[in-house]
Amino acid sequence: MVGKLSVGRLSVNKPSVNKPSVNKTILILNAGGTIGMVAGRSGLVPSRRFTRQIEEWLGRRDELNCNHYVIDAVEPLIDSANAEPSTWHGIARRIWSKRDRIDGVVVLHGTDTLAYTAGALSFLLVNFGKPIILTGAQVPFSLPGSDGEANVRGALACAVDARIREVCIYFDGRLLRGNRARKWSTQSGDGFFSPHWPELGRIETKLRIAASALLSIAPAAEPAKPGKAGPISVGLLKLYPGISDRIISAAGDAHPDGLVLELYGSGTGPAKSKAIREALRAVTSRRTPVVGVSQCVRGRVTPDTYAASRAFAECGVLNGYDLTPEAALTKLSYLRNSALPVERIGVEIARPLAGELTADAR
Repeated sequence: MVGKLSVGRLSVNKPSVNKPSVNKTILILNAGGTIGMVAGRSGLVPSRRFTRQIEEWLGRRDELNCNHYVIDAVEPLIDSANAEPSTWHGIARRIWSKRDRIDGVVVLHGTDTLAYTAGALSFLLVNFGKPIILTGAQVPFSLPGSDGEANVRGALACAVDARIREVCIYFDGRLLRGNRARKWSTQSGDGFFSPHWPELGRIETKLRIAASALLSIAPAAEPAKPGKAGPISVGLLKLYPGISDRIISAAGDAHPDGLVLELYGSGTGPAKSKAIREALRAVTSRRTPVVGVSQCVRGRVTPDTYAASRAFAECGVLNGYDLTPEAALTKLSYLRNSALPVERIGVEIARPLAGELTADAR
């Protein structure tokens, strides 16, 4: 039996050359991003031809032909800088629709908002029970020196590993939990890292998995079916010296369903300002959940440490513990889209849903 490629509704049989039998069925979903871009009039733009290019590339890789690949693409392909919550929901629903016919997923995505999409998918597809691996490239796949081929190879190796049952990012040889990862650099070789959780695996000559770091899913856990993105507006605001209370008020007005507030250090901010405190109280009194996270790469919120952090808690700012800003935003969006009562938001923010929060950090 030979490897088989499926592209959308088109099924292409590969010529027989005594290949081993098919082991796994992997969905490769092209969502756009640098990995598949070509030069346009104003710079790099997504190319629909990349989906076919991936098919042809797989056809030339005999060592990969023991698996069955279902190749699909999101329409329209986007630069990930243009991703929106509806993008996350669309990708999640497309993966869900094929869940009974696949053993793993590789999502090709732009790096700029890769961590946001990975975080969102970890909540929208919680308990999916199969590897969902996001990857991309800093240099387009078709250009010399691209990191795209190595990243796709690594992502495919992770997508066939049944030990992995969560949403991950594979980049530059490292496998990271998706809702723990952050983009670190725009340079090849150092794109993403995980400040609060160890690597799940690494590829040097072969894939080595850190089994103790993997997400454990209870056997009876029911996979979540992703819904459609509702008219939910959740935002992210970073505090800075001299910030005006009007900025906080405007952010609350613009995002009435929730706001993630990037605080200093362990959860401090300009608490001495009465106007700032009053603006925060006004936002939270309107039943807009405000979740505080640290601006520090390796920071966590501990509101009892300083008077300046306690003051923010007294204004109704919820503790985001060691959530990354990306995970906090996507989790809050997920919770608000699920019509959870506002009174439960603080409890659910503090409860790990998909390994995004360190229990002992609470």
